[in-house]
Amino acid sequence: MWASARDAGRWDGEVWSRRADGGLFLERRSIDAVPGADGRVSHYVFVINDITESHEKDERIRFLAFHDALTGLPNRFLLEDRLRHGIETARRERQQLGLMFLDLDQFKAINDGLGHDVGDLLLKEVAARIKGQLRQCDTVARLGGDEFVVLVRGLRDQGHYEALMGKLIESISQPVTVLSHRLNVGTSLGVAIYPRDGQDPATLMRNADLAMYAAKAGGRGMYRFFEAGMSQSAVIRLELETALRQALRQGELSLHYQPKTAALSGEVVGYEALMRWFNPQRGHVSPASFIPVAEESGLIGQLGRWSLAEAARQIAAWQVAGYGWQRVAVNVSARQLVEGDLAGEIRQACVEAGIPPELIEIELTESVLMNQPDEAARALQAVKALGVTVAIDDFGTGYSSLAYLRRLPIDVLKIDRSFVQEAELDEHGMAIIRTVLVLARTLDLRVVAEGVETEVQAGLLREAGCEFLQGYLFGRPEPAERVEARWAAALPTGATKPEIPVS
Repeated sequence: MWASARDAGRWDGEVWSRRADGGLFLERRSIDAVPGADGRVSHYVFVINDITESHEKDERIRFLAFHDALTGLPNRFLLEDRLRHGIETARRERQQLGLMFLDLDQFKAINDGLGHDVGDLLLKEVAARIKGQLRQCDTVARLGGDEFVVLVRGLRDQGHYEALMGKLIESISQPVTVLSHRLNVGTSLGVAIYPRDGQDPATLMRNADLAMYAAKAGGRGMYRFFEAGMSQSAVIRLELETALRQALRQGELSLHYQPKTAALSGEVVGYEALMRWFNPQRGHVSPASFIPVAEESGLIGQLGRWSLAEAARQIAAWQVAGYGWQRVAVNVSARQLVEGDLAGEIRQACVEAGIPPELIEIELTESVLMNQPDEAARALQAVKALGVTVAIDDFGTGYSSLAYLRRLPIDVLKIDRSFVQEAELDEHGMAIIRTVLVLARTLDLRVVAEGVETEVQAGLLREAGCEFLQGYLFGRPEPAERVEARWAAALPTGATKPEIPVS
């Protein structure tokens, strides 16, 4: 520094120095030689500026260029750089390289329903849990939203990948409390492995993403390895999503109505509205195919609102036609329950159709209620205030607890069809049904057994004390016109169908 100042007459640069209190700071120094009358240096001008704050801002800008601002994890740019270097190293050392894609189940519902503050804190917790399962040489990056990518080096066989993905799923699925909200989230993972599933970053990332969507299609908390057929599956799924959006615009959807009957008298006490889709090119599309696509694509909210409005319109149409008031149950998704204003949607549908809200029943699965029990309880309280009946569908297949069942404002338990089928085959299935009936009586809830297909099943359920039955034995889901035709055929000329009382 001083030698340069003597030789060149000037020096400037940045130097780390220490303050009187021992703290480090970055200074910019400039030293200028000042000549005297004889031309020789008479003295030096020494200028110091503290640039610590400016330096920290520059470092922060550089950091944010390659890291996620919320979690501090590498972002897409840094991930792609490490992935390129990882592929080069793996090729040179003849090793495998694993790329895992994962996202969170039900994150959008939590983020929209509880606010971004809760969502952000949840993402930071998930990021910490993922890092806690990785080695120093591995990388976890956040691409945005609830999408994370894990890059792992040097794992030798499929068993090692399975073990790591199992640990990640278990860690993420542990309950977390955020701002007094107790949340249960899960994850779905897909993995692509270099060199067998791709030999460049773009291919590996695309294939890991496809594997993740295959895992999501298989159910919550799953992982899948990439397979060649997944590319075609992704094309089919995208085409189905496009067709479903078109179906909403062009009126290809309809509701079919399946009766629910009193177990002892056989009297119809209401109907369940089940969505059906007929596409001119595809024919009848199974709900098992299009409902998961609707959930993944975010269309499920639109489908739910349409279903509520259509059911309310049909109830009104039956009343005008002289068939009396009919009670109809509509299935509601998790997104409808916790993201939006379900009570408001029901109120609007009933007002527009001109029907009492008491004629609407909503059905939700156990998993929908248990994932966010506090938020579900608040949303259902608002629904109940309208006079709407609330039923838990497929009861027994989830993980309801007695504590939450007592807290939730529910009226009906619907026994899953799998237990009804088992009841005819062995005593174990019947024992489960009896247990549900005892539980329902204790909590003052009504019970509907679904999937009743034989007289033997119906007899067993009646003997056990089940109040209401539903299934093919009593009627398949049918369009409204066929339901009306059955009513008309069963009535004397000029008579009207007795309406189901609103209670």
